[in-house]
Amino acid sequence: MRTDSTPASKRWFSKEWLLEQKSLIALLILIVIVSMISPNFFTLNNLFNILQQTSVNAIMAVGMTLVILTSGIDLSVGSLLALTGAVAASMVGADVTPLL
Repeated sequence: MRTDSTPASKRWFSKEWLLEQKSLIALLILIVIVSMISPNFFTLNNLFNILQQTSVNAIMAVGMTLVILTSGIDLSVGSLLALTGAVAASMVGADVTPLL
């Protein structure tokens, strides 16, 4: 008779599991604390704002993941994103309307 048991290192809330997941736990604690301090933090409008702000990086990360998986490592995309952000910021600072 064979019994499959979960190793002690993979059990939820074991010492090893907590040490492996310390970044996630710290993030959850930070979210709870900031939500209690600021009532506007955990609102639907703010969550949509966060998703909108991270969408460009998420799309680029998916594309770069595919490039790296095919062994065509190309790191120039990050520098191009930084250059685009710097140019856009300088245009906004100079009150120039960019044509998109």
